[in-house]
Amino acid sequence: MNKYSKVGLFLVPFLASCSQGEINSIMSVEVKNSAKGGSGEQIVEISLPLQYTNWRLKHNASEWIENDEGRSVLLGAVSIAPGTSETLELVPPQSASDVNVQDRAHAELSVRTGGEWQDAAYIANGFTFENVSSFTSPPQLTDHSYFLRYEGPGWESDKMGYRLYLDWRNAIDVFVKTTDSVVLPDVGQDGYDSYHNLSSWGGDALKVGKSLGVGALGRLVEKDAQVSATVSSEAPLKQTVMHFQHVDNTHYQLVSNSQLRAEFDVIYQGWSSSEAKADSIDVTTRYRIDAFDPTTHISVSLSAPSKNIVAGLVAHDGMKVIKAEQGEWGVVATWGEQSILADNDSLGLALFYRIDQVEKVFEGEHDHLVLFKPHTTLDYKILAVWPTRSSDVQSAEQFEDYLTNKLNVYSYPLTVLN
Repeated sequence: MNKYSKVGLFLVPFLASCSQGEINSIMSVEVKNSAKGGSGEQIVEISLPLQYTNWRLKHNASEWIENDEGRSVLLGAVSIAPGTSETLELVPPQSASDVNVQDRAHAELSVRTGGEWQDAAYIANGFTFENVSSFTSPPQLTDHSYFLRYEGPGWESDKMGYRLYLDWRNAIDVFVKTTDSVVLPDVGQDGYDSYHNLSSWGGDALKVGKSLGVGALGRLVEKDAQVSATVSSEAPLKQTVMHFQHVDNTHYQLVSNSQLRAEFDVIYQGWSSSEAKADSIDVTTRYRIDAFDPTTHISVSLSAPSKNIVAGLVAHDGMKVIKAEQGEWGVVATWGEQSILADNDSLGLALFYRIDQVEKVFEGEHDHLVLFKPHTTLDYKILAVWPTRSSDVQSAEQFEDYLTNKLNVYSYPLTVLN
């Protein structure tokens, strides 16, 4: 599964001749951006020899984390122009400064406390929530149960925030932000309505309705139809998207929550298209967001291949629809006045997909849909851009240029100089 770009090392020549465990006072990492690559800040993963553990980049934001393989690695924020390379100096822990490091990534899930379940609603006096790192949905949890703060997991970078409805809807919503600071810990602490209004930190900007929102998964099925005497019984049935109406178990697990990266998993057991459960599968979906970027990277593992897995992008009337392919990646996106926070408030939304993993891109009932081929691993990405905050994207044309640059970033990632 492609989760992030791995950046290798180009060490100063005399370092290579040092014995294991010997430390030099000077060390550097050299990274190249292809002439076809994209521009802008990117978070990269850097593997260092064991004796350089806890060294940091001298002039760039960086931090140590444990990666998926259980190894300690250095995350670094770099901006390298296409067609160029850059040598990044590292310094030992005692010389490292925190001046470039700010908390710019966050993920969380909060459950309500102090009350009790009454059928499908959680009733309590006031709003008191507790953050959890692991959570299994109770069977009665549904939309508007008033149990999860803002109805599911939330995640953000300094550029944009998102939330996932952790119930049968399984749609992704957008929190626009007015600040680089982490804001989600304070959102929804006073109930389930205030974040629908524009406030000092931002707000819930998207009308999701019956759609999948921005890039959530669904399953394409034949739509039930009443065939009247005047309609041929051989007329093809229209297709619709099932969300997570039929799932045995849903589990959330926080993976990492550092200053430059936040990740969490949502695990669905026994997800099927109907009560018959003839096509039941287990699905693990990892969501990752990095600092300096509104992009959410989504990696999916399925217990068996399925021919009807889709990801959707809400289709509002009157929006400009953008479709493009570049290198290994494609995108379907929309631009227009689709923010609900104010009149004439534009919002850009995008769903990126790997061309070799997709059967087709087409229009559904409520979404622009990407139908995946029957693989057991899938990778795609989503993002939102709010021109009220983003000075570089103020028009549909600028949004198209922005998306083209992202396609270049994904198709031609940073590489190692040998």
